[in-house]
Amino acid sequence: MKRRWEDYCARLGKAPSTAIKEAIEQQLVKAEQFPPVKTYQQTSAVPDREPKVRVEILLTRSEKAAVLERANLERCSQRRLMIDMIRAGLTQEPQFGMKEIDALGESNYQLLAIGRNLNQVAKSMNEGRRDSVTIESIRRLTAIIDAHTDKVSDAMRASLERWNIE
Repeated sequence: MKRRWEDYCARLGKAPSTAIKEAIEQQLVKAEQFPPVKTYQQTSAVPDREPKVRVEILLTRSEKAAVLERANLERCSQRRLMIDMIRAGLTQEPQFGMKEIDALGESNYQLLAIGRNLNQVAKSMNEGRRDSVTIESIRRLTAIIDAHTDKVSDAMRASLERWNIE
């Protein structure tokens, strides 16, 4: 590659170092013209209770129909859907719909059950009752963990794919 670069610079009548410097300057000028887009983040875990500011947007009939259709699929209002879309765009983080919230709630329930079962296993082992820990009890825990992992993966996939449009 070095030989090709030197040949190219010779055709331009420039030293390789000068050509590299100019290329870097061009990239920096481009970067200044198009600075990276700011990514926002949620600053508090507590919902913001301040009054909201009204914004009006005009949609084409097809856009409005698509928003209505998607809101119905997500089991939310059109307003909530648009807010979620805006927040997802601003924060680059998923905004979960009711389907995903339900799945994550079930997931948390399953995690709590797994935790209780593991505590029982640990307690039995600490008391020297190793016979109560059976392969079957471990298989049951494994099945619960696998089901949990599937549900969380589905919710994550749905959240990541939710804003695709056709």
